Amino acid sequence: MLKTFGSALALVLVALGSSPAAAQSPLVMKFGTAASPGNPMTDGAFEFAKVAGEASKGRLKVEVYHSGQLGKSESALLEGAQLGTIDLVASGSAPIGGMFEASYQALDLPFFWASRAQVWKVMDGAVGQELLRKMEAKGLKGFCFGGGWGFRNIMSNKRAVATPDDLRGQTIRVQESPTYIGMMKALGANPVPMPFGELYLAMKQGTIDGMELPPVTVRSEKFHEVTKFYSLTHHSYPPIAYFTNLRKYQAMPADLRQALDQAAKAACAMHRKMEVEKEQGDLDFIKKAGVQVNEVKDLKAFEARMGPVYEAVTAKVGKEFMDRLMAARAAAK
Repeated sequence: MLKTFGSALALVLVALGSSPAAAQSPLVMKFGTAASPGNPMTDGAFEFAKVAGEASKGRLKVEVYHSGQLGKSESALLEGAQLGTIDLVASGSAPIGGMFEASYQALDLPFFWASRAQVWKVMDGAVGQELLRKMEAKGLKGFCFGGGWGFRNIMSNKRAVATPDDLRGQTIRVQESPTYIGMMKALGANPVPMPFGELYLAMKQGTIDGMELPPVTVRSEKFHEVTKFYSLTHHSYPPIAYFTNLRKYQAMPADLRQALDQAAKAACAMHRKMEVEKEQGDLDFIKKAGVQVNEVKDLKAFEARMGPVYEAVTAKVGKEFMDRLMAARAAAK
């Protein structure tokens, strides 16, 4: 009799699509990043995983796949999040602007930002929140902007860069963004868009003469091993945003959505904190590794060539948006 009752109960649980074991199983979510551990973006993803598990009381389990394991580039990871094959991603503004939402191109304008604190204030304000909402039309839920990659500088195996003419004729890898392509063309270089996962080998084999990256990424991805010159142009600061698939997010219970929101807030805060803490140490490490580092003394010569880039980006994002972004930038300064 007891055996019969037990069998009947099991059948009822199966019919309801549940079982005691299944009820305890966490919802597993894949978080993909393009960078390695030690990079604030990826370490922010690990913080996201930790807080999501705690805030959901174990009902969420976030697995971090770093170093491009789920996609060689940020744009590939974002596309995976759109399709729902990847649950969570972090991406800089350049691939977003180049492949998904043109408004983000303005965030990468050369010599646009005076400090990272200025960027963060704008991204936390009305303009930044508007940019996150725009991604809902692309099937993505934007949580927040973390830090960035840091201010970007010019790497080269051909020569140090002190003036714009030093870039003339150099083949420079750029992100998949019209803003960076336009910038390098204005400086006389030959820009080559290339997925992030292919860069180390391209530098090592001489397929490209150089590229532009911040100190933290030079160190975390070991580019100091294949780079001779690093010139501190501080030409752009692309902020990084954290996303999930919108439809999956909307289908989740309210308490799990709240846990994800809490995890994202913690990840964005961790990202910013780590970026600031690591930057000078990473730059010192690059120097000690044998890379010749030079501060560029006259950035005005570079800025003077950026007019066509600003005009092209304004034409794409619209004057009304550019005016609001520039007003927010001025208020944040």
